[in-house]
Amino acid sequence: MKVLLRTGLAVLLTPFVFFGLSRIDPLARWVGSDAVWTALTPVFHLFGVIGSEGEENVLLGALLFMSFFVATVIVWLSSTLIRRQREQQAQR
Repeated sequence: MKVLLRTGLAVLLTPFVFFGLSRIDPLARWVGSDAVWTALTPVFHLFGVIGSEGEENVLLGALLFMSFFVATVIVWLSSTLIRRQREQQAQR
């Protein structure tokens, strides 16, 4: 049950993390650089992407995956901190 709740919280938090990451100017410049497009070329070939719209979809998917990963880490750290705080309060 806890895993389902944590996963749900991570899914709900993902769009907010995505918008937060997209507001970081150095990250936005890096995503728009030629180095990223060159680095992602194998991924584009893996999915059979042709054209800039398909490439943008792959990039969007990668950013959403990264946002979900960050949201999962945030939820995991938060739940660990809350659990430790409750354990400390129970010992008092």
